[in-house]
Amino acid sequence: MDKELVKQYAEKDPQIKELFEKHQALERELEELVKKPYLSSQEEWRKKQIQKEKLALKDQIYALIKQQGG
Repeated sequence: MDKELVKQYAEKDPQIKELFEKHQALERELEELVKKPYLSSQEEWRKKQIQKEKLALKDQIYALIKQQGG
């Protein structure tokens, strides 16, 4: 994800800003999981869910940017 491009659009569009903030929160949660030497089955499931959610948010963000001519 081109974070600088998204940040530019997030300054102008509250919806993009909200989606980007959610994406960043998930990124931080994922980073914490990845630091662990071993993941329980529940943590492994959560890791996969986070990755799916991040991808969906990224797609939504870029769709909004594209609608705005970006």
